[in-house]
Amino acid sequence: MANVSRPMLIALAATVALLAVWLVALRPKPVAVEKTPLGPTKAIPAAKKASAASDAANAKLQAAAKAGDASPAAPAAAAKPATSNAVAQSAAKAGSPAEVRSGETKRERVVLREIRQGKVVVMLFWSAAGADDVATRGAIRSVNRRNGKVKVHVIPIGRVGDYGTVTRGITIAQSPTTLIIGRNGRARTIVGLTEPEELRQAVADAVAKR
Repeated sequence: MANVSRPMLIALAATVALLAVWLVALRPKPVAVEKTPLGPTKAIPAAKKASAASDAANAKLQAAAKAGDASPAAPAAAAKPATSNAVAQSAAKAGSPAEVRSGETKRERVVLREIRQGKVVVMLFWSAAGADDVATRGAIRSVNRRNGKVKVHVIPIGRVGDYGTVTRGITIAQSPTTLIIGRNGRARTIVGLTEPEELRQAVADAVAKR
């Protein structure tokens, strides 16, 4: 100690004094648990319990969602085949007189009588607003009646429902539509514009078949 200079001793003494002051007055005190955000120690288990319950509820919701996604989808309804408007042949027999009279309307009564008599019946369902309709009507009117063996009827498309017995089993969905009923009771449908030559040939075929 005799070799230590006096200034060094003063500095050392000051350091020790400062350390003592820090330990007594400046050292941070521990914060009480009651003053922390979690409150008393007994609140910690309660918080953990609430968190566990929330996790369990979320797990149940996720499991239910996955089960819903995994369930088989309901089978789709079978699509109905589209109705074709192309030229086709279909049966259009008038039936017995008793059956015809029970379902016929006043407008179709004449047509049904002609069918039962073995006539070839040409029916045009048309609209005055269509150019193809007007042209087809001209072709229909030029048909050779063959001394009464061929009967022709020009009917507004809006009255197609009045001929339900005649058109049974035949689709008439647009105008112009020409229906040619042969002597054998079979019908040919021509949808759209009908050329005079095509119409004459169709009528001749219907007259020839029995």
